[in-house]
Amino acid sequence: MSDRLSDLRRQRALAAEQLARLNREIAAEGSEAPALPTAPPSPSDPAGGSELPEADKILTEFRSEAESSPAKLRRGCLGIFAAGMALLILGVAAIYWLHYR
Repeated sequence: MSDRLSDLRRQRALAAEQLARLNREIAAEGSEAPALPTAPPSPSDPAGGSELPEADKILTEFRSEAESSPAKLRRGCLGIFAAGMALLILGVAAIYWLHYR
């Protein structure tokens, strides 16, 4: 459940960052188009004007998690490979034991 929650927080932070970037680009172009609405304030933040610091905190959290992801991925792939090899060896041993003895 915590993976889903962290993924949702990451998506929310990315959406807030994208909205902020679009608002900056619109302002830079001379406000030819109406400004996009910003993300609604989170329930835990009654001030409502500090979405960016929260987004930065969440992005920092996910960047630190992303640094450890390759090690976890490598360990998982090696585990799956080892399990596959063990099953292959057991299968060959079972065939030999049952049919060639």
